[in-house]
Order: sequence, then structure tokens, then C-alpha cells
Amino acid sequence: MRRGLQIAAACIVVLIAAFAVGTAVAGPFFWYACSLDGLDVHGPARASVILASDGTHLGLLGATGNRQPVALHRVSPVMRKAIVDTEDRRFYSNNGIDYIGIVRALQSDVSSGGYTQGASTIEQQLVRNLYLTPQQSISRKLNEGCLAVQLDKQWSKDRILDTYLNDIYFGQEAYGIEAGAEAYFGVRAKDLSLEQAALLAGLPQAPSAYDPLNRPDAAKARRAEVLRAMLTAGDISRARYRRALHSPLGLNPRRTPGLAGRSFLSGYITNQLVNEFGAERVRQGGLRIYTTLDAKMQTDAAHAILGTLDRKGDPAGSVVSIDPKTGQIRALALAQTGKRLAFDLPVDGRRQAGSTFKMFALTEAVQREINPYSTQYLSAPFVGPDNWHVQTFEKTYSGRIPLTQATLLSDNTVYARLTLDLGPKPIAQLAQQMGIQSHLKPVPSIVLGVNAVSPLDLATAYATLADGGVEHDPTILTKVVFPDGHSETASNSKGKQVVDPKVAGVVTRVLEANVQSGTGTAAALPGRPAAGKTGTTDSFADAWFAGWVPQLATVSWVGYPTGERPMDNVHGIPGVTGGTLPAEIWHTYMTGALQGQPVEQFASPGAPPFKPWCGRYQFAGTWRDARQKDGCHHQQHKKKAKRETKTTTERKTTTVPTTTVGTVTDSTTTRTLPPPTQPPPPTTTAAPPTTTTTGP
Repeated sequence: MRRGLQIAAACIVVLIAAFAVGTAVAGPFFWYACSLDGLDVHGPARASVILASDGTHLGLLGATGNRQPVALHRVSPVMRKAIVDTEDRRFYSNNGIDYIGIVRALQSDVSSGGYTQGASTIEQQLVRNLYLTPQQSISRKLNEGCLAVQLDKQWSKDRILDTYLNDIYFGQEAYGIEAGAEAYFGVRAKDLSLEQAALLAGLPQAPSAYDPLNRPDAAKARRAEVLRAMLTAGDISRARYRRALHSPLGLNPRRTPGLAGRSFLSGYITNQLVNEFGAERVRQGGLRIYTTLDAKMQTDAAHAILGTLDRKGDPAGSVVSIDPKTGQIRALALAQTGKRLAFDLPVDGRRQAGSTFKMFALTEAVQREINPYSTQYLSAPFVGPDNWHVQTFEKTYSGRIPLTQATLLSDNTVYARLTLDLGPKPIAQLAQQMGIQSHLKPVPSIVLGVNAVSPLDLATAYATLADGGVEHDPTILTKVVFPDGHSETASNSKGKQVVDPKVAGVVTRVLEANVQSGTGTAAALPGRPAAGKTGTTDSFADAWFAGWVPQLATVSWVGYPTGERPMDNVHGIPGVTGGTLPAEIWHTYMTGALQGQPVEQFASPGAPPFKPWCGRYQFAGTWRDARQKDGCHHQQHKKKAKRETKTTTERKTTTVPTTTVGTVTDSTTTRTLPPPTQPPPPTTTAAPPTTTTTGP
């Protein structure tokens, strides 16, 4: 055995020595055949065709997009440093492969138990964009590494960096550094400042996720990472780093010729194409792009919006519709009578979601085994932390009521107490697990929708309930046919169970009742079960209806796209709320979209094992009155709660003064509180001075 081990050790030494000699003589890929010869940069650009799932022609992507090549010496030196420090810190010393980076990435992956870091050099990224596809496979990665080494041998570092900077995709349909500088800052590449360069250098990793025009918080955080990399590399001083870190984004976007401005769909489709197939292949065009969009549903969505908001001066409307079983987007529409809208509000627009966020608090409560049918909370004026006054719109209250009734009434005072009991942070975490991509501040008023989200985010989250708690990442691509005739299938979301099916079933039943006799009655579909929730924000600036049937989840939004303006006296409605025009649009769209489809019933998986629940804030008049501990054994508190309920019932019509900023409403009328079986009254909440309803 000892001799065998010695022989094995000797063989390993010989192999290592042979590999070292081969590497020294012919490079690290001496054992793998590859050559740049015969691999030409992709040819002249052509237009690409966008198709619906049935092959219906939807539009074109421009031939070249916005691309303006510029010589390396005409790129700001700080931009060159920023991109190298961020993407390939050993660019000038490696041979096309960063072995130190590979080892560090492997260590990170092992410690995290998954894939967390990449180690691609600039040469590897350039080879991938120019010659290969971004799809992962062992042979593709070997070929990429081999070609990167060959490229490093044949091209100078300046030529490689020049080509890379002119090829990478910065989002907003801008290919190359000159186009990126103009798209976001309205300047030339040679004039970029440190702050501007750091922001741009952070975009190629994920242009959509870090888009500063639509996701400024994410862009600023990414810019900070680039600045730290430049500080570590010694390219900026600590004082300069601090100044840049706290500077505003300073955006001055300019729309340029090409694809921008032609279709709000184009940006989202382009981003998904680039992520799947690489920036250069997309830029060169000649593609036939098959999407998940249903041509009929897309038409139905536009007709529902323009048929409802049909007068000059009306606000705009948006409809996003998703197949909950796959995450495939069936309709993505934005329209306004008499205007042509170019920006991507359905995907990247961020507006406060109003009481549609109560769904997440209700789901979190049921996950905690709180029975919404029997667990009661106090409907009465409430003063939360930081002098946060919560009240109903009519300033009338119902005393102790079950969570189900509070949902149908959209009672903000009940949900404010419930949120403090559950904790804002778990509610925010659940919302993001269910599909909300926007950054959420875990403040007490989160339940009233003070955080801004996109219609696509909200539709994705509600689709999670529609599929029994399974979250699917939204997708709009099915396959792409390339100029040479071969096709590649786009990636599909496998889905992840984030909510127990029994929990999803209980929440579905509650929100089904909301469509039958709550704030969402205008959305009801005769002969079909439907569930959903209304939402309305500060001063009636945004109004929503988010709902679903078993085979389709849809969100409708109404508001002014260029700014948050009150929707007063629209079609004679004093203030547009989620239960009015958005619910009407939803009803009209879903009626057409589901025509000819079978009626499906909601699943009945049963209910989770509920437990008795007594929250600290359950019957508190103010947050200071909260009990010291949770638990149902405090008999003294029960007596106190009964006294509070009696007092509250006696003062149902009492007006409660407030000194708060803004309101959140969610209803359609201003009449007296009806019986629980009738449509409920509007509700309103004043946000705390530190978290106003205009959002973070």
C-alpha cells in the first residue's frame, strides 16, 4: 500500500509538472483547442421582430439601438479606472484569466452553499459578448476561457478595454459608454465626473436592477460599491470617496434616436434579451423574438383602459396580467386617451400601493396561525409611534371586529394595530418573498401601502396567492430565432413555495368575500369566483385593484404618469379610489380575457391549525397602552378591552382631530357605515410625520 501511494504521489507530481511546463510554453489552455481565427465579430445590425405567443406581430426593436463608438482616449480617465476596478481589478496584470479571483469566488460559493460570485475578466466578458452566448455550460466556459487567453495575446490591453467600453450594455437601450453617458447624464464620455463614472460602472452587472431612473436607491447602493472598489484600488482618496458617496445621483437623462421612445415594452424586453443572450447578439438584431404576451389579452387590456378612461384630460391606466402557474406575462399595457406614452411605468414605475398591501399583513397573520374569522381587533382611533394618527375616513368605528370584517371594511385602524403586533419587518420580508422587487421600508405604515411598487411587482405577488403560494419570477420571453435560423428557448421560472397552500387558501377566501361584498364589488365577475383588494393613496393620486381568478392574476392602476396629481372629479367621481375606475377596468379586461375559458374554482386545501391569539396592540388606544407581553392569560387586559370597546361604540360618530401629513383612502363612497354585507365605507389614514404617504 505504501509503494502504491508513493507511485500515485509521483504521478500527481508529474502531471502537475507537465501542466506547469505546458502552461509556461503554450498557456493555460494548451490542452484545449480553440482559436480566434474564423470567429468574426457579429455582422451588420438589423431590426428584430417582436411576436406574441401565437406569432402575431407586435412591433420592432431598432436595428442598432443607441450606440456611438468612441476612442479610448476620449473616455474620461476616471471612467476607465472605475470600470477596471469594478469588473476586473487585475486587468492589467492577468493574461485573460484571473486565477486569484476564481479561487476567491470558489471560497465564497462554498461558504455560502451556492453560487454567489463570478470571476470573469474583461477579456472573458468581451469574448462572450462578441463571439459566444451567455448560457452556462462547461464546454462554453472552457471555450470562453481559452478564447480570452488568445484575445489577450493578440490584442493590447488598451484595445481590449476600448472595445469592451464600446460594447457593454448600460440599460435604457444604450450600448457603449458614449451612449450611456448621454442617456443618463446628457454629457459626453470624456466629460464624466467621478460620481457619474461610478454609477455607470455599476450598471453592466444588472442594468435593469440598478437602473437609476427607475430604481434610484438600488443605483446609489451599487454606486457605493464601485466607489469602495476604487478606494481599495488606491484610485481615489478617502476624502474624495466620502464626498462622492453622499452626493446626489445628478441625473439628466436624454432620449436619443433609436428604440427609445417607441414602445414602453421595448426596454423590458431588451433587458431580458440581454440577460439571456448577451448584449452584442441583441444589438446586432435580425432576431425573431417570441414573447409570452397574448395578442388578444393585450388588445383587451388597451380597450379596457381607453374604454373606461375615454375623455380628454383623463388619467392614464395600466394593466398587468400574469399566468400564475408559470409567471408568464400575458398582458402589459399602459394607455392614456389622446397621448402616446413611451416610458415603462408598468414594469419600472414606482407608485404607492395603498391598501393592496393589507393582503401581505393578512397573509403574515394567517401564517402565524391567527384565525381571521374569530380573532378580533379594535376598530377605533389609534395613535402609533412618532405621533402616527390612524383613523377611518368617516371617523366612525365598529368596536371589536374580526379580521375578516376589517378586511372587507378596509379598516386602517385594525390593520395598524395588527401590523405592530406582527412587526413591519416580517411583513416587508414576506412581500418581497412573494414577488415585490422594490425596496421596502419596514415602517408601521407599510400596511397602508406607503412604499412605492410597480404594477408588475404587485401582479407577481398576487399571482403567488393565485398559485397556492408558489412564487414565479415574471418572464416575457419564450424563445428567440437567430439570423442563421437556429432558435434558443428562454429560461423559465421553476417556482418556489413561499406561502403554505393552506395559508394561501384562507387569504383567498377572505379576499373572495371582499369582491362579493367588500370594497371590490365593482370588479365581480358574474358566474366566476374572483378575489382581490382595492388600494388608494394620498389625495387620490394613485388607485389600484389587484385580483385574480385561478388561471389569471391581474393588477389595474389608474393615475397621472408624469406625477402624483389628485384624481378629483374624474367622470364625476369626487376622488378616484381603487373600488371605482381601477375595479371597472379590471372587470372589463377580465371579462374579455376569460371569454371562452372554463370557469375554475379556487382550490380548497383546508386551513392551517389556528391558535388563540392575543396581541399587545390588539385593543390598545395608543401604542403606549400596549400590554407588556403577548398572551391570552391577562384577565385584567380583557376587562380593559371590554371597557374600551363599550366606550368606542358609544362614540362611533365622534370626530377625531389629527395633525398629520397626508391621508390614505380606500373606498368609493362617503356614506354612513353600512351593514357588513354591503359595500363598506372609505377609510383613511394619516401617516406619521417621518413616513408620509408620499412614500420613501
